[in-house]
Amino acid sequence: MAAAPARPQQLTSPDQVPEGLAKSDWSSIRAAYEAGRHAFQPTANGWQARNPGQQWTTTFDRRGFVAAPKAGGWTWGLELQGYGFGAHQQTIAGIPAVQAEGSRLTYQWDSAVQEWFINDQRGLEHGFTVSTRPAADPAALTAPGIPPPSLSFLLAVRGGLRPHVTPDALGVEFRDAAGATVLNYAGLKVWDAEGKILTSHFELADSSPTAPGTPPAVRLLVEERGARYPITIDPIAQQAYLKASNTGAGDQFGYSVAISGDTVVVGAWNEDSNATGVNGTQSDNSASAAGAAYVFVRSAGTWTQQAYLKASNTGAGDNFGYSVAISGDTVVVGAQNEASNATGVNGTQSDNSASSSGAAYVFVRSSGLWTQQAYLKASNTGAGDNFGYSVAISGDTVVAGAYFEGSNATGVNGSQSDNSATRAGAAYVFVRSSGTWSQQAYLKASNTEANDFFGRSVSISGDTVVVGANRESSNATGVNGTESNNSAASSGAAYVFVRSSGTWSQQAYLKASNTEAFDQFGYSVAISGDTVVVGARYEASNATGVNALPGTGGCALNNTACQPGTQSNNSAERAGAAYVFVRSGGVWSQQAYLKASNTEAFDRFGYSVAISGDTVVVGAYAEDSSTTGGQSDNSASDAGAAYVFVRTVGSGTGTWSQQAYLKASNTGADD
Repeated sequence: MAAAPARPQQLTSPDQVPEGLAKSDWSSIRAAYEAGRHAFQPTANGWQARNPGQQWTTTFDRRGFVAAPKAGGWTWGLELQGYGFGAHQQTIAGIPAVQAEGSRLTYQWDSAVQEWFINDQRGLEHGFTVSTRPAADPAALTAPGIPPPSLSFLLAVRGGLRPHVTPDALGVEFRDAAGATVLNYAGLKVWDAEGKILTSHFELADSSPTAPGTPPAVRLLVEERGARYPITIDPIAQQAYLKASNTGAGDQFGYSVAISGDTVVVGAWNEDSNATGVNGTQSDNSASAAGAAYVFVRSAGTWTQQAYLKASNTGAGDNFGYSVAISGDTVVVGAQNEASNATGVNGTQSDNSASSSGAAYVFVRSSGLWTQQAYLKASNTGAGDNFGYSVAISGDTVVAGAYFEGSNATGVNGSQSDNSATRAGAAYVFVRSSGTWSQQAYLKASNTEANDFFGRSVSISGDTVVVGANRESSNATGVNGTESNNSAASSGAAYVFVRSSGTWSQQAYLKASNTEAFDQFGYSVAISGDTVVVGARYEASNATGVNALPGTGGCALNNTACQPGTQSNNSAERAGAAYVFVRSGGVWSQQAYLKASNTEAFDRFGYSVAISGDTVVVGAYAEDSSTTGGQSDNSASDAGAAYVFVRTVGSGTGTWSQQAYLKASNTGADD
């Protein structure tokens, strides 16, 4: 009798490496696969690009573009009609020179204007580069008392959606016949050759100024006086603005977010309803700060709320939704202040004698319906431990942080009973087999000490977990330095653990390249494959961009003798930083030191971090720009921003650069 064929390996995460392949080979295969399915393909009438993430197909016909969702329902596009100053408009005629290379396509309209498109995992990016200043009426530019005309671009709208300029004039909502917003063309940014942000805005127009009533159009206006060419114009097609189905003041919807494919989960830890389970009644707000989580799904480019999640034992003050994570059809939600004295998986929930011990809840989706699968507690539940303060998931493995746990154990699966290291912190690993969850590991730092907050942040990718301890105090720098000298209070650290045949061990002890007291390195962590990013929300250097020089060291706050723009000039208090580490052959090293393009004191860049493949995003929740005046206009205090960095594929050791500066479509102070 012939042997049965081997069962194919089931991959539970894109970061999981198939058996028999090296991680570097798998990364190359994935990169080639992603590049291939986002590439521009020639057609009979031009080019076409598919975007699996947005589920759009976009066609390019040498005039403009038209996008349509996979399921149909609408089409949308833009076509450049003309550009210039006032009456000196250059009308677009003929067809451009077109170049398509991989996931980038360009229209070269003339010697001055290039229109370009980039199709990748983020979506379809659209922009213009103007190499030289267009001709203008000299008299209009110099007329006394009259503002000079704006550089304008006239864009005809293609398809069935209709434009509506947002109140701040920095975006355009495209709505269907029923008035529903299908997509946002927003986040408008314009900068010159020196990186100076130029004031810009949208307005409605006719596509033919001489023929009123023609199809709708939008005009993009740029105040470019004093700019040095070339200038770059880069609006962003924001796909969705998500709010809770039961929006309430103070709910803190958005405090935690996670995404996997076409599904987003959002936590609102201060939500007040007394509902339990999935899709319960939202109107009874008698359980103050019980918390909730919301699941949104994308179909044909349109986002809708799929589920409203509550704990199975909803209680006031539990903070369900303080942390969230998702992998495929599984969501995990942390409730750091849940109070039951249960231990392990699916224990009794009714005895609330362990105040703020914390819990985590696992939900699974089948045929679009969500149900709770597990109720997770620590193996050593203790009051005040805050288990579930952080959570992460990859396939069938969940990790939960309890940053106030107090045992003095070190390493993996040590003794949990001696609680002499108050708030040292711990992390717990759970695994699922045939739908049943069990605890696999109890993780502690290799240098456990009181008040280190190990578990403040956690992340997982396949068989690797990273845990942040933002109050750890050693003065070590780099990877696997000496842990015993605690002269850098709250400098912070991160710890990497790996699993082999079900057994976990610590692989690396990570510190900043410029370790200093109170920087809180490890406040946020994220991992994808062999790359880790660590945020340090209170780091204080005045550097900008990527890989500022270490400098001479020893610089005190506001010491003007320090070398400007280095890691050691700490004149930007609590500006924040992020650090990228990579693994090769089991050995970790720092690859990049990331700072904001507009570093300023108290922005908290690095408060949150995330990574997928070669893209990192860093949040700065206290950044102050208003968007109307560019990055330098700090009139919207604590509005917040996010920064996207990309790594050049095939660059040897890896070269990082900032790709985007993201602001909300409705930026407001204190958001």
